[in-house]
Amino acid sequence: MSIRFVPSSARPAFDADARTILIPDTASYTDTMILVRAILAELLVEQPPFGAVCWCGTPVDLGPEADAGGLSLIPQQKMSEVVVRHGA
Repeated sequence: MSIRFVPSSARPAFDADARTILIPDTASYTDTMILVRAILAELLVEQPPFGAVCWCGTPVDLGPEADAGGLSLIPQQKMSEVVVRHGA
């Protein structure tokens, strides 16, 4: 699955042939994530409380271009030795 930004006059949509979610290029990072989650949910892909996941179960990564405003969907997790050792 991929996400493609399209001219702002276009409506958010899913292109099944290309397996691509189309998002208006004027959408903010937060609006983009909301639109991606909404489109995936409409496709009956169960979404977690935060972020978004593809139908394959992989978390959706909007990449640095979508994060240009300095927004972060999920704060970076701290990894202690205990967490790493126990596989949490």
